[in-house]
Amino acid sequence: MNLDFIKKYNLVKSTLFGFLAWFILFLLFPLKVKYELEFLPILYIALNYVFFLMGLKSLTSVKRDKQTSFSVNVFVLKKIMYFIIFLAFTGFFLKVLDKFYLRDTSFGNTMSENRVLLAQSGPSVISIISAITNPLSFIPLFIYFYINEKKPLLFYVCLFLFFSASLEFIVLGSRSGLFILLLLFGLYLFFFKRIKLSLKKMILLVVLLFSLGIYSINLFITRTTDFTGSDEKSIKHILTKANYNFTIEPTTATKESIINSDSKIYQSSYLGTINFVQYYLHGMYEFGYLYNNYSSDHHYGAYTFNIFAKFLNIILGTEIDLEKIQASPPRTGVYTTFFGPIFIDFGWFSLVFMFFFGVFQKSIYNHVLRGRIQYVPLLFYFLIINFFFPVINFVNGAQGLYTMSAFILFAWIYTLLSGKIILSRAGGKVKYVKILKSKV
Repeated sequence: MNLDFIKKYNLVKSTLFGFLAWFILFLLFPLKVKYELEFLPILYIALNYVFFLMGLKSLTSVKRDKQTSFSVNVFVLKKIMYFIIFLAFTGFFLKVLDKFYLRDTSFGNTMSENRVLLAQSGPSVISIISAITNPLSFIPLFIYFYINEKKPLLFYVCLFLFFSASLEFIVLGSRSGLFILLLLFGLYLFFFKRIKLSLKKMILLVVLLFSLGIYSINLFITRTTDFTGSDEKSIKHILTKANYNFTIEPTTATKESIINSDSKIYQSSYLGTINFVQYYLHGMYEFGYLYNNYSSDHHYGAYTFNIFAKFLNIILGTEIDLEKIQASPPRTGVYTTFFGPIFIDFGWFSLVFMFFFGVFQKSIYNHVLRGRIQYVPLLFYFLIINFFFPVINFVNGAQGLYTMSAFILFAWIYTLLSGKIILSRAGGKVKYVKILKSKV
């Protein structure tokens, strides 16, 4: 296992570099702040960072002599991969059944119409099961790379499953979901050394990212056109009336330059750049507004970890009012950094939450250093979460909680199927059974 990669891009670095990236973008781009951050929101964010880092540092990293790449039985791992493929395809089938047949979403509908249909129909047992099992589609490609398999058909099956999640993100116009997909794919490629950067590849990567940016902003324009009626009106709306313009907006000169441009490529690329930077930066200022104007009760996890509340409502018949909880922020439909949702849930008790969140992440990191590959996908997702602390909460955003639950489920499945189940202890002898036996 590539432990050098794990140690080089660790949890502390991802956290600090994420804040540095936010600060650099803030300095570089011409945006006008309309709602200034006050002292208490800044203090709240700073202390949450400190307590999280304290949690990470509270556990000692595994010492070098105990760091290992465990010898994994490839035959057993292949069986686990095929089992995960079965679960992932089941989740994909249930997802298609739920979204396109039971709840009537369609590529023929606008993105706004699809979102309304999903909101009106509400969750079901099928939707919950599919939402948990479908993210297992990220796992087969990870195992395929790990065992260094050379079967093209199996590779394409794993690749299809990995990107199958994009189906829902495209239907709903979720750019953050597509972004997570690409970040995970990139982490896989670098972790398994499937790509080495050269000048040619760097140029190709820049072109790819630029093209993705153009597609992303065009997706946003299309989504906005659903209610504005034309691309021209959509561009003006994005620059002047989009939700995140409440706290931070482009300068007047920037807006005029984009609106008056005759070049579609220039217009899309500049608008895409400014839009991306606004998306990236506005969460801090929105958090300041949230902190100063939040008047509802705290929800103690039901806002950030809402799928567990959904599960309780469906399975146990509880009556947690999720609509009321999700509508409790003074402004919805905006990013409020990682700390907005946990402030809504815990207030200043979030310091305790962040400390133990850091402890939990560090325990997963130590498992990986000990060679337990089943925890690597979860660790990768933590790296993404930490980097984007100043931007968005990727636990309750971009279906993050479903993804995390699936990665934890994979770790349990792997541990169960590859380990020994002790049946009895008698006379100093242990009787056990292995679910998956090694090939003789």
